[in-house]
Amino acid sequence: MIKEIKSIPLADFLSQLGHEPTARKGTRLWYKSPLRQEYTPSFKVETTLNCWYDFGLGRGGNIIDLATEMYQ
Repeated sequence: MIKEIKSIPLADFLSQLGHEPTARKGTRLWYKSPLRQEYTPSFKVETTLNCWYDFGLGRGGNIIDLATEMYQ
């Protein structure tokens, strides 16, 4: 079950929540953070590794980590 959840593409998960990338650079997608208000995108999703990093918070991880941050 956990393995299946971790295999869900982060870009699809974010899209279903209404978050779309503002830029694509190779395999990296850049978003305005879904975790806080910001004007300059500093939330990165690495599509090949299916992981994220929020430079403003200094935190990242997999889809489970993101859902934990979003829904505490």
